[in-house]
Amino acid sequence: MRLIILLFLVIFVGLGRAETHESGDLDLIDLHLLLKQINQLNQVITRYQKDPTKRTEVSLYSDQRNELMHTFALQLLNTRERIGINIEENEKQQQALQKALLKSSRNNDIYTYFTDTLQLKNLEVEADMYGFLKKIRTSTDFFSQEKDIKSISASYLIKLETYTTKTYTIPEHLEDVKKHELQAALDQYQIKLQTYTDVLRYIQKNPKEVLAKNIVFSINMQWVLERIAGAINHIFPNLNGLQNAKILLSLGLLVFLLALRQVVTALFVKALDYCVRFTRKSADINIQAKIRNSILSPISTFLLIYSFDISIDILYYPHPAPAKFDMYLGVIYILLVAWLVMALFKAYGAVILATLASKKSGFRKEVINLVLKIAYFFIFVLTILGVLKQLGFNISTIIASLGIGGLAVALAVKDMLANFFASVILLLDNSFNQGDWIVCGDVEGLVVEMGLRRTTIRGWDNALFFVPNSELAGKFVRNWSRRKMGRRIKMIVGLTYSSSREALQKCVLGIRNMLLEHPRIAKGDDLDNIAKQQLSEHHEYLMDRQNIVSVNDLMGYKADLFVHVDSFGDSSINIFIYCFSKSIAWEEWLATKEDVILKIMQVVEECGLSFAFPSQSVYIESMPHQS
Repeated sequence: MRLIILLFLVIFVGLGRAETHESGDLDLIDLHLLLKQINQLNQVITRYQKDPTKRTEVSLYSDQRNELMHTFALQLLNTRERIGINIEENEKQQQALQKALLKSSRNNDIYTYFTDTLQLKNLEVEADMYGFLKKIRTSTDFFSQEKDIKSISASYLIKLETYTTKTYTIPEHLEDVKKHELQAALDQYQIKLQTYTDVLRYIQKNPKEVLAKNIVFSINMQWVLERIAGAINHIFPNLNGLQNAKILLSLGLLVFLLALRQVVTALFVKALDYCVRFTRKSADINIQAKIRNSILSPISTFLLIYSFDISIDILYYPHPAPAKFDMYLGVIYILLVAWLVMALFKAYGAVILATLASKKSGFRKEVINLVLKIAYFFIFVLTILGVLKQLGFNISTIIASLGIGGLAVALAVKDMLANFFASVILLLDNSFNQGDWIVCGDVEGLVVEMGLRRTTIRGWDNALFFVPNSELAGKFVRNWSRRKMGRRIKMIVGLTYSSSREALQKCVLGIRNMLLEHPRIAKGDDLDNIAKQQLSEHHEYLMDRQNIVSVNDLMGYKADLFVHVDSFGDSSINIFIYCFSKSIAWEEWLATKEDVILKIMQVVEECGLSFAFPSQSVYIESMPHQS
């Protein structure tokens, strides 16, 4: 993103480049010169620390030293900057000094031996620093991470720290002048060693400042600011061009990034559509609009925060932004990424459910819904851990403490865990699906949603029941929706005792024939046709189980039909009627039942019979005599 912004800035200020002199290379200074400047500041700091009257100036020079180390880290991967150390000349001088050390050792020249040793150590430190600079430039690319910078700097830091463990004692028998010269040379060597050690420690502590993506931003920012400042000074000579250039550039980038929201979102959605094939093939424009709207808010907010982040970096340039500011921005970025991922899961999860539910793919909506809820939970946990890590907490310690307190947590949330595992069992058992009509204890209605902890059921009085999954898994569940054909019609028809035997037989036969000829009553022939169709569609599944269970009962097909004189009632002769409608829909079942009742009345009338109604006869054995 920053590379794109810089390209925009280069094009934006490119028109003014012709008016400037080509002094880009003249502004470059080699890294060795920066190290010398840091070393000089360390010498001043060391000298002032010994003088009580100069203690107040130490902090000022320390700030300058830190700023130079920051500049050194930013320029480290800039290949336009020279390293500044002639390694070939360094190696030649080391070889010459090693020979000189042998000669002075044979001649017992302590002063020359000590002087040559310090010069050789200086060259070795210079060579190690050159090796570090060369290594980090050859081993680091645009995709390198912070751990790579830390690893390289740590290996060379160990070398330099081994030098600091060696102590040197100046011989007491030398002249005072020579002792003073040797002490000054030793102090300079130790300060240089300390300087190089401090620089490596700074790099290891701040690897972000070395990474290529930050280097590209930092190197070109100075060039852009200088040209904007030159244009401002040309128009308004009395204004501070550099400071106003920072403000102008910050506002320009803020407006530019906010204007890119719609473009970035559109490109992001197209990329996702290309990766997720079913959304590209879908002709539903509403789904595309829903996905686009769901991810527009997190992307827009991310660009808004990112634009303010870059603007603050520009205002603080060349100094880094405050550490707390970066820390809290990191927390915001983590939350925005989690928001975007949740929005993507929610949008594409709905599309997945709609797509898989419309096909005979074998996927259950409840399983996919449960997977999405588990994904939401893990995203939430990872977000919390990421925020804690960004705030400086030790994640390993937190995870370890969770392991130690796992038993207590499990006991505290045992009901929640029981409901979660019950939901898994219900899904594996496939007891019911969303939209099924079920009865469990005192709860009856349609299943709305199966959650991780509870199942939502809409009752027939439009009340909403929230039933814990452990209750559904531990009790019997009657599922009225698990039937393909056949909803029962059961009734008793009572005829008067004055009915003759022949008329009753004719009535029973008439009702039975009427039901066999009724187009909306299930018959045995219907089951035969359906069985052939089911075997063709689910051949392997049914062939494996047809010798184990009743296939019709398993799939939910019923076509029993019974019409018989059943019993002698208190006031009627009862005919038992038992059959099933083809349709299981409630409205169609009611219409079929109504039609059957009306046709039964017609048969009874045609047979000359009449319906009985409850009645009682009172017999009086004797009447009292009237006087």
